Amino acid sequence: WRRDCLAIAVGSASVAAFAPIFFWPLLFLTLPVFVWLIDASSGWRSAARAGFFFGFGFFFFSLFWVGEAFLVEADRFAILLPFAVTLLPTGMALYWAAAAAIARKFWPSGFARVLVFALVLTLAEWLRGHLFTGLPWNLLGYALTYPLPLMQSASVVGVYGLTAIATLLFTAPLVVMEDARNDARRAAPIALAIAIVPLV
Repeated sequence: WRRDCLAIAVGSASVAAFAPIFFWPLLFLTLPVFVWLIDASSGWRSAARAGFFFGFGFFFFSLFWVGEAFLVEADRFAILLPFAVTLLPTGMALYWAAAAAIARKFWPSGFARVLVFALVLTLAEWLRGHLFTGLPWNLLGYALTYPLPLMQSASVVGVYGLTAIATLLFTAPLVVMEDARNDARRAAPIALAIAIVPLV
């Protein structure tokens, strides 16, 4: 239950990276936790559980506005509000649960796992944006759309390209630092380059 609570808390905090707050540097702290939760998983089921709770926290707080619609004619529809604001995030979180489970099945060691994580999570985001009419709300790539010059990258790689870049960019530095904690002097410049060069 501690892992579940941590996943929900960190997923929830990640919402601050998007509009209207746009504090996207926070993802440098939260996405590595997602990787470490998969690292600590005993198998794909455990990873899926971590991915689900991370995703539920993220989507619960980024889709709360859906509940506002049920306050129009509240005497008739307010009773449905709790279901709307929990079932939709639950459905969206299943994509991230699947991504974590698949990533865990192919989980390599070292930096390669960050690449697997970025690839699989980007695929999950693409599916979320296309299946069942799609709901591409707060794709991870949107974190790199503020300030405006960062948004221009979407004209080259699209929002799903930005999602892959964002996932890799925000996840890698702390994971690299943690993996090389016995050789931090060598790892620090690499982690810094991973964080800064793509942004430039």
